[in-house]
Amino acid sequence: MAYRPGLAAWIESRPIGLGCLELDAEQFYKGCEGQLQSLAEAYPLVLHGSGLSLGTPGALDQEELGLFSAVVRLTDPSWVSEHLGFRRTAEVDLAHPSPIPLTSDMLASFVDHCREVMEGCRKPLLIENIAHHLQVPGEMSEPEFLNRLCDEAGCGLLVDLTALAVNGRTHGIDPRDWLEAIEHRRITQVHIGAYGRDGGRWSDSHADRVPEDIWELARHVIKSAPVRAVILERDRSFPHASELRDELRRIAGLSGDRPRSLPHPRRAVRSAQR
Repeated sequence: MAYRPGLAAWIESRPIGLGCLELDAEQFYKGCEGQLQSLAEAYPLVLHGSGLSLGTPGALDQEELGLFSAVVRLTDPSWVSEHLGFRRTAEVDLAHPSPIPLTSDMLASFVDHCREVMEGCRKPLLIENIAHHLQVPGEMSEPEFLNRLCDEAGCGLLVDLTALAVNGRTHGIDPRDWLEAIEHRRITQVHIGAYGRDGGRWSDSHADRVPEDIWELARHVIKSAPVRAVILERDRSFPHASELRDELRRIAGLSGDRPRSLPHPRRAVRSAQR
């Protein structure tokens, strides 16, 4: 489950079926040490970033990387993740990731940034595809870029199935063709959530139940990829706990006989010390 302040009370009650938690690093940059430590004791964690702006040419923002790395040290997540895109330039912060040109020069820059994040955090890094309304001209397809990025940087993939479905409707992309072009051995995590039309555009709203086509895509991926975590995203219109429980049960059912939650690193350390 993705942590959101609107779900804090439910999450902190440790509901049955919630096997791991994804934290948005920026929500915890300052003054949240106690809360982070409590969540790290309660759940296996993964850490998601949106402010590192890996697709911005030039040096990474060292202040941002320092804040991000501090949250990593406090939470000891199984891995960290960021977006295939850029968020800021020297002049402006767009507040959300935007698409990048899929070129050889951008690939080289992105590889360097991925390596820098992994070196600074000492954690595996996953890169997530994004929903976008603009198609930026490039030299290669998105799956080709991601496959080469994983090979050259040594990172993995977080496949956002909702973003993929939105892009399918916006740009006429077949999500299954996109998935077939991706090296499945690189897929470690999946995002699922709702989407809809907003002002005439398709968007990943995360404001309702997960649609059936997203569940179908999730089943398709899990059959052939070593997925270790399926994260449910709900950003607004937070439902009754029973609805969340139903979706968590469906997530557990996707994995069949596979492990349904991440190991808890802090509990494993305590057990080894006994």
